[in-house]
Amino acid sequence: MRRDVRILLLGEAQVGKTSLILSLVGEEFPEEVPPRAEEITIPADVTPEKVPTHIVDYSEAEQTDEELREEIHKANVVCVVYDVSEEATIEKIRTKWIPLVNGGTTRGPRVPIILVGNKSDLRSGSSMEAVLPIMSQFPEIETCVECSAKNLRNISELFYYAQKAVLHPTAPLYDPEAKQVCPRPTLSAQPP
Repeated sequence: MRRDVRILLLGEAQVGKTSLILSLVGEEFPEEVPPRAEEITIPADVTPEKVPTHIVDYSEAEQTDEELREEIHKANVVCVVYDVSEEATIEKIRTKWIPLVNGGTTRGPRVPIILVGNKSDLRSGSSMEAVLPIMSQFPEIETCVECSAKNLRNISELFYYAQKAVLHPTAPLYDPEAKQVCPRPTLSAQPP
């Protein structure tokens, strides 16, 4: 069992990454939002899985490409945040963020990704129709959660799903590309 989980939030500017983090921690929508939240550690005793969880924010304005690559490398799971009311931020999931996270990995372990549609309070209906083709294209996407930092809707759920993607991975059991359960590995005979 893992001793901790590191969650990285990525996405275009103004999609609400920092607001999501501050709303989770403060349990209310922040009046003023800084360009980037400091790394936050949620103690084990307040997480459903009883594992310390580190939440890391990314700001293109405040961090270099090298710092971003370093954060991606350290992350156990990446939440790619988009604005449900801005089609361009949805398209950037496919063209920019997923290639950035797992672009160098062709086979083998990929960093699990949670898609996070923020600002659901600004749109009636769901953005899932636009996101489903992206989810089909990239097997590393575990799930998609629509939420609202402003209304505090589904915020704790998104971090729960991110934790779950790390602590209870489907990868060794299920091959999303073949869309089938993997055969049970054979155990080699151990000498007595």
